Amino acid sequence: MSQHDNDIKRFKEIFLSFNIDSVEDEAKNLLKGGILAMDVLKICQQCMEEIGKKFEVGDYYLPELVISGEMFQQASSILKPHLKTGEVKSRGKLVIGTPQGDIHSLGKDIFRTLAKASGFDVFDLGVDVPPEAFIKKLRETKASILGMSALLTTTYTSMQEVIRLLEEDGIRRQTLVILGGGSTTRDMPERLGADAQTRDAYEGLQIVQSFIDTHEVDI
Repeated sequence: MSQHDNDIKRFKEIFLSFNIDSVEDEAKNLLKGGILAMDVLKICQQCMEEIGKKFEVGDYYLPELVISGEMFQQASSILKPHLKTGEVKSRGKLVIGTPQGDIHSLGKDIFRTLAKASGFDVFDLGVDVPPEAFIKKLRETKASILGMSALLTTTYTSMQEVIRLLEEDGIRRQTLVILGGGSTTRDMPERLGADAQTRDAYEGLQIVQSFIDTHEVDI
């Protein structure tokens, strides 16, 4: 086994054992050892996928997802200056946010990290987002997916208004609308006019990936 192989194996072991204090230094070591930033990023993505699969079957829980997301962000901050323009091909564009009436963000932030790790461009509008701001950002970015996440039922009216504005603006049919968060239920897409619902960030990522894989979208 070459030194490169040993270094990659060590990095994976550190990532998959959630050794958050070492991931930045190990990413730097891989770069110093001559491994391309893009290849290191792919290794991080592979680790995130492996953790996601274990979460899906119940081997891991929310804390592991949170920690792995933080580790991915740390590694990405080291790698980003070394990535060439255009080197990372986007899988698609997402606009996400917590609708007006709610300031919770944990679930949204976890989903954002998973989506970025999977190669999506994510435009996060933050919390307490007015309906018009979602439409404006979708128009500006030409994103094909809109994700709204909330923990409070007071956001239902805001979510419904966003979907009404999508219809009014003529972009509803080309936009996947996914709802998430603790206040959402399986019947909400039918009631509010959305396409999908989940309380699970990893399931949300799978829904988005499936949509991208089965539709021609402008990326």
